Amino acid sequence: MAAPYPPAGNQSSHTERPLKIYAEQYVVGQPLPIGATTETLNPVYADGRPHVILPHGIVMELHETDWVISNRYTGAPQEVISAAEFAERFGPSE
Repeated sequence: MAAPYPPAGNQSSHTERPLKIYAEQYVVGQPLPIGATTETLNPVYADGRPHVILPHGIVMELHETDWVISNRYTGAPQEVISAAEFAERFGPSE
């Protein structure tokens, strides 16, 4: 959706500061990222596969090298993205 031009009402242009996030990569054999679980309560993950329960009840399975992105203020997980998407959005991991 295109921005209104010229701005409507009292709108004015503002530049958003760069987004700061907390991110943790899932690697088999290392501790699970914050927000990840292997609980078997969900029948889909009864075999104990690692997954993240996101806001609104969305469940994302973790695959090797996936990143768990968390809210920088609350620490709650917000999304799970692949290593390729992480590199595209945030640059190479350190």
